[in-house]
Parts: sequence; C-alpha cells; structure tokens
Amino acid sequence: MSTVDKLTGKRCDKGLRCACFVSPQRTQRFTENFLCLSRRVIFKLCVTLCPLWCILFSGCDRRELTYSDEAEITLTADWSKAGLSEQEAQYGATAVFYPTDGSTPITVLMGDRSRKTVRMKEGCYNVVLFNRSFDDFSGIAFRGMDAHHTLEAYAKNAQVKGMDGGKVSMDSPDELAADYVEGFEVTPDMLGNYEPSATRNTEHPSPCQLCFTPRKLTKEITVTIHIKGMNNIRTAICTLSGVPESVFLVSGKASERTLSQQFELAHPVYLPGSKTEGTMSTTFSVFGFDENILHEIYFRAQLVDGKTEFTEELKDMKVNVSEDSEGIVNITIDVTCGETVPTVKPEGSSGMDADVDGWDEEENKDIDI
Repeated sequence: MSTVDKLTGKRCDKGLRCACFVSPQRTQRFTENFLCLSRRVIFKLCVTLCPLWCILFSGCDRRELTYSDEAEITLTADWSKAGLSEQEAQYGATAVFYPTDGSTPITVLMGDRSRKTVRMKEGCYNVVLFNRSFDDFSGIAFRGMDAHHTLEAYAKNAQVKGMDGGKVSMDSPDELAADYVEGFEVTPDMLGNYEPSATRNTEHPSPCQLCFTPRKLTKEITVTIHIKGMNNIRTAICTLSGVPESVFLVSGKASERTLSQQFELAHPVYLPGSKTEGTMSTTFSVFGFDENILHEIYFRAQLVDGKTEFTEELKDMKVNVSEDSEGIVNITIDVTCGETVPTVKPEGSSGMDADVDGWDEEENKDIDI
C-alpha cells in the first residue's frame, strides 16, 4: 500500500519513511533546533562546571610565580683589629654603597655593628664601612660623600685664630676606624636569593656576604710637659701645630692641609721630694702625625691668682712613634718648659701667710720689770 506525500506529491510505501522524501524546510528547522539545543547544553555545562573548577584549583597547594629585582646580602665586620675603646660598640656602624654607574649612594645604618642583612638591586658597588654614623661624632664631620675614594673625615670644630689666619681645632677628633670593598657586583643569578624571614635563622645566613676588617684611622698622642713652678698653675691649655686637618676613609692617608690641635693638660705629678717641680700630661687623638715636619707646642697656663697668664713656645720636643702588633700607632711627645712659672699668691689669700720655717730658733730670755 502506497501513500502520497502531501508536501511533495510523491508516493511511497505505507509505513516507510525515506530520508529522501524529507522536505528541505524540515531539514533546516531540524538543524536550527539542534544548534540551539547544543548551545543551551554547553551553556548549562559551563555554568555547572565552572564553580567546580574554581573549587578544584583553589584547593591546590601551588607556589606563585614571582620575580624579584633584589638580592639579599649579609654584611659582617670584625672589629678586633680596629683598636677602638669598648664604649664604641654602643654606637653601631654605617655602610655606604656607591654604585659604579655614578647614581646616588645608598647608606645603611647598622645597629649591630658586627652584622646586618640588606637587599640590593642588580649592579656594581664600591662599599665603605666605618664606626658610628655620619651624625654621631662630636669632633668629626664628613665631606666628599659623592664617591668612595673622596669620602673624607675632617676636624669639625676648627676656628681661624691668630694673625697668621691659621686654623685651630678646638676638640680632639673621635676614634675612627674604616674598611672598604671595591667592585662588589650583584648579578642577575643572585636576585631573589632570600627566604621568608620566618624561616631564616643564624644557622642559615644569606648565601651572599660582604666581610670587612676595619682599621683605626686616628692616632693617639700622649704629651708630657716638664714644668718648674707647677704649683702655681691652676689650668694649662696647649696647641700642637702641624696636625693634619682630615683623613680619607678608603686610602687611610691624612690630608696635606694642617692645623693646630688644642688640648688641655691634666694629671699633675710632682717629682720625688719636690713641691714645685713636676709634669703635666694628657692623651688625645689626631688624624695623623708627620715626624718630618716642624711641630711646636704653644703652652698657656692660668695661674692660681686667677689673673696672671704664663705662656711659652716649646720647640725642643722628643718624639717617639711606636706601632703595636695590630697596627695601632701611638705617639709620645716629651718637652720641657725653659722658663720657670712665676710664684703668685693664690686667689682669695690674705697676703699675711707666714713661713714658720724661716723663723729663728726659740730663745728663753729674762725680762726686767
């Protein structure tokens, strides 16, 4: 039994549905419906699976990819050869990184002068380390700070005095020690070489270290002056000429510019059996001392009467320069006043002092009445 398709007018056997008889309109509608259905299914799958993907990946323990432009560097300093006094340890230290490309120096303050960890960017550096900081010295200031080889410590409290216009440093410079490293390079493979601070300890320091062994740049001078009539002196202040004005931290060389260093005498010691003759001395620091140039000591004493001043220029000095096993230089100057300090009456005395030693021996005589 055959039937006639109402759309095409063609016959086919009853019960048979041939694809060749499907109309183009039906094929187009089926394709459109199928694509629409596919889009709906894909959209629903995305809506359903996206939260699952987020949960899945957020639960993964993975390390984020990061990039660091800095390297961690540990600075260490051995101060055992610096010859500094024990109280210097409380002031810490300073390290200055000078980029070789001429950019701005980087100053690092070290509260613990023996160790400090810092982070530096890629580049090449010249590094200078010294005790204290730029602002912690009372008798020292700094100049030439743009480059490591010009960094210079000079007498801070220097005044122009006298007719010759010479400079006089009113204070002895503080103790100063320094060391340096040239051409230290932070390379690309050093960047990001640090661990989180929570996991770092002293047993696992930074893989990169800069080590310094500072040496003392100031020198100590002990001056001893032999004085006749020392019992008449209340205070004594002297100046030593021909002392360097400054010292360079990298080379350790004192400058050729000189000034006079003021110092105050103390520690009077009388010679055995004498009440008028003895020595006064003191110890102070200088940036250097050249034995080959002329040095003079100008001695000025205020006497016990409160108004008389005794002065003398001392040129005949005995100088001894010694250096210990650690390279610490000590200088002693021994000089004698050529004149005797005049005898004056102490301030506030009545002027009726009697010298009983000059009286005649006691005699017993009868008196007629």
